[in-house]
Amino acid sequence: MTETSPSLTPKNRSANPERPFLTFIFRLLVLGIGMGAAAIVGVIGAMWQPGLIWQPDPTTLSPKKQVFTLSADALFEPDRATILPDGYKLLDRIAAQLPLSTGKSIRIGGHTDISVSGENTGATTASNPLDISYQRAVAVKDYLIKLRGENTYNWIAVGYGNSRPIATNDTDTNRKSNRRIEIVISE
Repeated sequence: MTETSPSLTPKNRSANPERPFLTFIFRLLVLGIGMGAAAIVGVIGAMWQPGLIWQPDPTTLSPKKQVFTLSADALFEPDRATILPDGYKLLDRIAAQLPLSTGKSIRIGGHTDISVSGENTGATTASNPLDISYQRAVAVKDYLIKLRGENTYNWIAVGYGNSRPIATNDTDTNRKSNRRIEIVISE
């Protein structure tokens, strides 16, 4: 008597050849419904609590961009575009950190607080915030050109005045943070 083990005997296969196809269609349908439900829940969640959705910071996405923010109070006399002696030392340190490769763009943006007259001391001038911010940006640009060379980079000086505050102008500390020079290095 020869007995064969049950594992060695051929299995009874279904005579219906459509079953694998139906299984595939069923799984595809279930997967599609699951993905659709997840998308709907995600959209509803984004509309209900938009703060929960991660939003990238554009400055951190570009590894080819470098930004230096300097206090205008550390660089300039109040209401003037004259660089202070300590400001030259600060700009020397910035110049040492500029990239060695040539052809990059360096944009120097000058910013002021809500009113230029009265910056720090209450003195008044005939200049407006836009003029002072541009003159300061040009002063920084001219000094950095002396240190690094005019043809080394594409130099751009821009005066923004008080059009791009980073804080409200309601306190002295906030106004001081709005008085700044931003140096942006990009490809």
